[in-house]
Amino acid sequence: IESYNRANNEHNYARMLIKSFKNLIKGFDPHVVIDTGRNGNPKAREPGGCGTWCNPRDSLLGVYPRTQTLDPEYVDAYFWLKMPGESDGCTEYLPADDDEYSPGDKCLTFDSGCAEDESIGSRPGEPYAPEAGD
Repeated sequence: IESYNRANNEHNYARMLIKSFKNLIKGFDPHVVIDTGRNGNPKAREPGGCGTWCNPRDSLLGVYPRTQTLDPEYVDAYFWLKMPGESDGCTEYLPADDDEYSPGDKCLTFDSGCAEDESIGSRPGEPYAPEAGD
C-alpha cells in the first residue's frame, strides 16, 4: 500500500530522544515502545500538522501491536495506546443517550482542543464525542 505509514517519523523521533538521553546520562541504554494506533494514514493530519490531539479525523490503525520491530536495537514493541474508536475527550456537549448526533448534557471535562476543526465532532452533521475512554 503506497501511503501506509511504517512509523518512520516515530522511529526518527525515538532515535533523537535516545541519543539525547545517552548524551545526558552516561551508561543509560534507553528503549522505547511506539504507539501505532492512529498512524496508518500518514496524510491524516494535513494540512493541520500534528497539532490535533483530540479525536483527530481520518486516522487509521497503523502497525499491529507486536514485538518484532524495524529497529529492535532500541524499539521494543509497537502497541495501540487506545482501543480503536476510543475517545480522547468529549465535545462541548455529550452525545444524547438515544442519539449520538443530538446533544445531551454539557461535558464537564470539555477541553477546547476537542473543538479543533480537525477533531471529530467539531463539524455540523458529525456525532458528538463522549468522555475520554468511552
